Amino acid sequence: MGKLREAVHRQLDPEAWPGRGFSPVNWAILFAIGFLIFLSILTTEPSVMAALGPEILFVEQVILALFAIELLLRFWTIGLNPRFRGARGIFHYAIRPSTIADILVVTPLFIAVPPGWIPILRLVRVLRLLRLAAMPRVQKAFAEFGGALLAKRFEFLLTACFALALLLASSTILYLTEGDVQPEAFGSIPRAIWWSVVTFTTVGYGDAVPVTWVGRFFAGTFAVLGIGLVAMLTGIVASALTEASERHNSDDS
Repeated sequence: MGKLREAVHRQLDPEAWPGRGFSPVNWAILFAIGFLIFLSILTTEPSVMAALGPEILFVEQVILALFAIELLLRFWTIGLNPRFRGARGIFHYAIRPSTIADILVVTPLFIAVPPGWIPILRLVRVLRLLRLAAMPRVQKAFAEFGGALLAKRFEFLLTACFALALLLASSTILYLTEGDVQPEAFGSIPRAIWWSVVTFTTVGYGDAVPVTWVGRFFAGTFAVLGIGLVAMLTGIVASALTEASERHNSDDS
């Protein structure tokens, strides 16, 4: 029984797997999570549910039953992890966000859930992907990336100051040039800020558009500057990613 428990533990606990990446069982679980999310998306389409509703719900129940078995096996074997030994360790494991998400996912198998809660529980299934964060390599990658971003904090601060100045300048000028013509969209600086945010993020809803030639001139100018702002932020993040990748490769070599 002890060898069986160790074998199951190696397959289910990413920290116990001796190879790189996930174990075959964990890869299968991740695939099942993705497939279950896909089925949850299909259940929101009335025509699909009218044609395949019972079959989809049956497959969902089968996958949830497998998840429940997997959850029980993980509680059975998690004590082999030095971080979760004993009753206190199991308790700490049970209150982790990823474990709570796993428990919520299988809840409909054991208790009656109000119909209004079903979409919420289906959304929680996405949280099962939090198990990715349990991988030591993933944690290390996040730590390296976070350190690289922290090293760029001065550049982020300068960009944030530039963005704030550009936001206030564009909102003020659009308020002065368009406020009398379109009071609903540009009648105040706070209202004009909405246009600036939408423009600088290149979303462009089109719900607020300058109509005067002066307003259009300044709007075009600020739109070009906004593209430069996005490029600056992209360049800083790309530089941080490059530095984190180089540091990771140097540590492995």
